[in-house]
Amino acid sequence: MTRHTDTHYESDLLNLASHVNLMGARAEGMVANAIRALFNRDAALARAVVDQDSDLDQLEKESDRRCLNILARRSPVGEDLRFVTSVFKVVTDLERVGDLAVNIAERGLDLAAGTGIHAGPEIQELSARVQAQLSESIRAFGDRDVAAARGLPAMDAVVDDMNRLAFTSLLTIARNHPDQIDRALSLSSVCKHLERIGDHAVNIGEQTVFLVEGHDVRHGG
Repeated sequence: MTRHTDTHYESDLLNLASHVNLMGARAEGMVANAIRALFNRDAALARAVVDQDSDLDQLEKESDRRCLNILARRSPVGEDLRFVTSVFKVVTDLERVGDLAVNIAERGLDLAAGTGIHAGPEIQELSARVQAQLSESIRAFGDRDVAAARGLPAMDAVVDDMNRLAFTSLLTIARNHPDQIDRALSLSSVCKHLERIGDHAVNIGEQTVFLVEGHDVRHGG
């Protein structure tokens, strides 16, 4: 981050960066706990994830307030302006990651309430891949690591392939065991939510490239 002689301006930017890091850690923690609740059939942990969603929403609103304050009072230019505008987008992705964690937790509650098929090795591996991808995207933005950011689409391609394999496996189970259709649908929803978290990680990576290089690489740009 560019150093400034105005210490108040410098503090505003550093505090905003710290706030985004906090929000990233909260979103990452929600995903981890939602997945843990799913595999451990831990209804209490799943409900805790659901309850955390409002806190993440408030963090997003606070981030927006800080960004608007910097734009109004400091009139940032260059990399500082790109940082503020990137934060607007990144925190939206993080908030949506939190929403997807809640969706996974809710599916976990549904599955914990019944008996039958459960999340197998394919979903375990998919979960691990997505968590690694999300963690890398948050770290890359905080460290302004363009190389790592540019590697996120390749990680996402693997996640997409794993999602398709898991969905195919669940579809086969639903066909062969009609009594398990509801559980198979819940698990397929979990896979889709995980895949969407990977998409948001890619979005965060794109904002990292824009922040550092000034290039808009969204939509193949």
